[in-house]
Formats: sequence, structure tokens, C-alpha cells
Amino acid sequence: MDALYQPSGTGFDALNELDQVDWSQLEHAYGRGHVPLGSAYDVSFALTGDVPRSLAALRTDPFLALSDGLYSNICHQGTVYEATVHAVPFIAAVAAGDVSHEIRIPLLALLGHISVGGSYITHRGSRGGALGDQIGVLVTESIASSMARLSTIQTARLVDLIQAIQSLLIHPTDACRDAVESAVDVAIAPPATPQGRRP
Repeated sequence: MDALYQPSGTGFDALNELDQVDWSQLEHAYGRGHVPLGSAYDVSFALTGDVPRSLAALRTDPFLALSDGLYSNICHQGTVYEATVHAVPFIAAVAAGDVSHEIRIPLLALLGHISVGGSYITHRGSRGGALGDQIGVLVTESIASSMARLSTIQTARLVDLIQAIQSLLIHPTDACRDAVESAVDVAIAPPATPQGRRP
């Protein structure tokens, strides 16, 4: 597997460095490299099966980039892949930059789900949520090496999620997985409106 590339830029600038990774060699939920799954005119299908295009689409259509792109490709039903390892630094770099909360929150939620997927260890010692030899370990290492970027985030519920992910990296237990899932739920929930005020 290629050495892990950490983008030097943050926010959307990090996406200018996507060509530093040879995505064509990396396995994801639909195969290796770019896997065309439908008409090139159907943007949803164009993102499914194409990890770098899914990451690049964060600039123009973050919802589609996450739902039909990144979740489908690199965290499909909680499973993580070789491409996940290399996508994590870009996800963290974008989340750490000057982007809106509408983008930062789901990116951190995705990192939470990836950390859970990479942390499952079966009774035989393999990673239950990872496809491929040592992928769970590599995903965990990728997240760990990318977490320092997120130190500038100050929003309490996002800090709680980041801390829950960091705890899971150290202690891959059911309790820590549950803590990450709970922190994701809190992070993505709409902020409460003060009582007596209309939204």
C-alpha cells in the first residue's frame, strides 16, 4: 500500500492535492480505482465508485459528496477499506479548515463512523469492520495521524466527538464505540432552540 499522504492545505484547499494519491490502486466498496456504475450524466452514480471525485465534490455538493459518494465508497454499511485509509487525511483536513458547520459536522460524523468500523475486532483477532488484511489497523493509524489537525475546532459538541474518537483509538471497546455513536448523534442533531422562542 502507498505511504499515507497528509495534505498540507486545509479546508477546500486540501482537495487541490488529491492527485498526490494513486486512487486507481486502492480498493473501496465497489472495487479498485474508478468503477463506473451508471450514466456519466447521473451525478449520484458518477460519485459512487469514485473516491477522489467524491472528495472533490465536497466543494460543490457536500450532501451528495457525503451520502452517495464517501459513505457509499469508503464506509459502506460501516465497513472500511484500503481507500478509506487514504481518504481520512483529506476528510480531516477539509473539516479543520475554513468551512461551514454544515460541512464540518457531517465530515466529523463520517470520521466517527470510520473509527467505529475500523475498531471492531472479531474473536479471531481480525478487524470485523474492515475489508482487507490490516485495513482496520491502518484506518486507525490514519485517523490517529490526522487528529491533530482538528485541535482548532472549539464547538463543544464537536470537541466531544473528537475526544470520543480519540478514546476509541486507544480503547477499541464496545463502550467506546457506543460513546462515539452517541457523540455523532449529538453532533448532527439540530441545535436546541431556547424555550419560549420560536425557531
